[in-house]
Amino acid sequence: MARGAYEAGLSVACAYPGTPSTEILEALARFPEVDAQWSVNEKVAFEVALGAAIGGARSLFACKHVGLNVAMDPLMTASYTGILAGFVIVVCDDPGMHSSQNEQDTRWVALYSKLPMLEPASPAEARQYVQEAFKISERYDTPVLLRMTTRVSHTSENIVLQERRVPPRPELERNIPKYVMVPGNAYQRHIFVEQRLRQLQALSERTRFDRIEKGDGKLGFITAGVAYQYLKEHYPDASYLKLGMIYPFCDDKIKAFAKTVKKLVVVEELDPFLEDHLRMLGVKAAAKDPSFRIGELAPELIPAVVAGRAKQEVKVVKRKPRLCAECPHWASFAALKKLDVYVAGDIGCYTLACLPPMSALHSCLCMGAGVTFNEGLRKGAPGKKIVGVLGDSTFVHSGITGLINAAYNKAKGVILILDNSTTAMTGGQQHPATGLTIRNEPTKKLILEDVCRACGVDHVDVVDPKDLEAFRTLLETRVNEDALSVIIARHPCKLLRR
Repeated sequence: MARGAYEAGLSVACAYPGTPSTEILEALARFPEVDAQWSVNEKVAFEVALGAAIGGARSLFACKHVGLNVAMDPLMTASYTGILAGFVIVVCDDPGMHSSQNEQDTRWVALYSKLPMLEPASPAEARQYVQEAFKISERYDTPVLLRMTTRVSHTSENIVLQERRVPPRPELERNIPKYVMVPGNAYQRHIFVEQRLRQLQALSERTRFDRIEKGDGKLGFITAGVAYQYLKEHYPDASYLKLGMIYPFCDDKIKAFAKTVKKLVVVEELDPFLEDHLRMLGVKAAAKDPSFRIGELAPELIPAVVAGRAKQEVKVVKRKPRLCAECPHWASFAALKKLDVYVAGDIGCYTLACLPPMSALHSCLCMGAGVTFNEGLRKGAPGKKIVGVLGDSTFVHSGITGLINAAYNKAKGVILILDNSTTAMTGGQQHPATGLTIRNEPTKKLILEDVCRACGVDHVDVVDPKDLEAFRTLLETRVNEDALSVIIARHPCKLLRR
C-alpha cells in the first residue's frame, strides 16, 4: 500500500497507530519525499490530510476500522467538499478482533457516505488499487475509500516496482461554494454528490477491477478481498465475479454473470453487504449461514460457507495474552487491586489487567473513556471508590477533552495516566509526549502534567509506580480526597530501545 502510494506521487500521509493499519505510515516514513506524520488522533489526521489534498498535494489517511469512527465527522462532509488533488482513505478492518474491541464492516461507510470504495485481495492489488484510487479521486472530485482486512494487511507477496511519478500540483483555489459548507452551499454540493454517484456507478460497470473469470458454469461466486483467495484454492474450476470496486455496485455485470452459472454463491467478510444488494436486485444466490458474520473467514471454513452450514466452533488451546514481564503496569494495577476500587479502563496494553490473576480493570469502551467513564460512573454509583485509567498516548488522543469536561462540571475522583513513554500496544510508536516524530526526529515535547494543570485539575502528581510504597501511599491519599486529581505513573516501557 505504501509503495503504491509513493509511486503515485503521494506527498502527505497522516495516521494514528492502529493494528492492522500501523505499518502503512511506518513504511511511508522511510520515503524522504513523503511528509508523513503520526497525528494526535484520527480526526486530526484525516483533517490534515484532507487539507493537504484541497491545497493541491496528493494525500493519504490511514486507520483501523474503529479509528474511522473518530474521523467520521470530517469524512461525511468531505464527501460534499470533494478535493483538489487526490485523497485516499485507507481503512483496515479487523475481522476476528485480533486487536480490537469490536468487529465492523466498513463497506457500509461507503454506502452512507456516498463515496467509492475499492478492496484489494492481495499486496500486489493493494499497490495497484491505491494508484487507481488517486486517479478516481481526481477524475471524479471525491475522496476514495480503500478497505483492507487483517489477512491482506499482514500478507507478503512478490511485486513488480515502478518509478515514482509526481503529477503537476494544482494551485490552491478560493472556492467558497465548494469548500464552505454552510447550508446553502451544502445543498448544492449534495446535488453534485448524487450526480457523481451515478457517474461512479457507470465506472463500476467498466472498471477492470470488477472482473469475470469464466469456469465450467456449474458453480459461480461473487466475492471480494481475501475470500476470493480462499475460494480459488478450494474451487479452481468455478466461475468468479471478483469485485475490486466494492461500491457503487456493478448491477449490470452482476445480473449478466448470474445468468452464466447454475448455482450462484456470495462469499464475503463480514456482513451481508453484497448479499443484501443481490436480494434487492432480485438475483437469487446462496449465501453463508449467519453464524459466519462473526469472526474472520479462514480457508478451512470455506466448504461449510459454500454449503450454507452453520459455523462449527473448534476449541483450541490458546495462550492467553498478558502484560510483559517487568511491565510497569503490573505495579500500578497491583496497587489498584489492593485498594479494592472500581477501575474504569481504556484502550491499551493495560487493558490486559482485566485478566487473571490481576482482574483489576472493570470497564473498557473506547479511547478516552477511562476519563469520561470515571465521571459518569460516579454519577451512577455515588459513594463508590472509582479510578479512571488510561495511557499517555491515549490521553493525548482523546483523554484531554474528557478531563476538561470533568473539571468544568466539578467532577471528583482520580485519573491515573500510565505513562510508559510510547504507544506500546501497536508496537512502540512515538506521540507528542515523547518529543520525537515518526522519523525519531526531536520536536516539541508535550508535558502531560502541564496539560493536566491547564485543564483545571486540583492535584497533579508524578510518581514512579515501581516505587511501590510511595505510589500506594499517594494513590490511597488521592482516592480518599474530595477533589479531581491526576496521578501520572511514569516508567518507560521495557520494550523501548535503549
